[in-house]
Amino acid sequence: MRIALTVWNGRIAPVFDVAGTIRLVERGCSSAEEDRLISIPIDSGMISRVATLVEYKIDVLVCGAVSRPVRRMLADSGIKVHSFVAGDADEVLEALMTGSLEDKPFSMPGCGMGRGGRGCGRGAGNRGQGRNRGFGPGRKEV
Repeated sequence: MRIALTVWNGRIAPVFDVAGTIRLVERGCSSAEEDRLISIPIDSGMISRVATLVEYKIDVLVCGAVSRPVRRMLADSGIKVHSFVAGDADEVLEALMTGSLEDKPFSMPGCGMGRGGRGCGRGAGNRGQGRNRGFGPGRKEV
């Protein structure tokens, strides 16, 4: 399995769309067969970023936030995405390999409801709490 982790200073980079470094790890049955860093120009477009992952035959991407269009491109390219992940890259990789990545310690702050965008990102959580909701002119406390 070929795994890509977006990294910055040894941690998962907070946003895939602007991450400059990807850690490429190839795992066999028991150990890492390959572990190296790949630079992606920060000004490269989203299509170029996805094409780079496809070129390296990535199976799984672990990253922080990722925009919906990019997530869709990744999925359409056959890459499984674990987004809204935070933490030390080595610990995150170990959690992925042991099946414990979904645990709360690896969720980005404010993303405690699980992966796949639920509880994270624009439009998730706090539905109905936007403008003109709650208290204000014409509203009463019940």
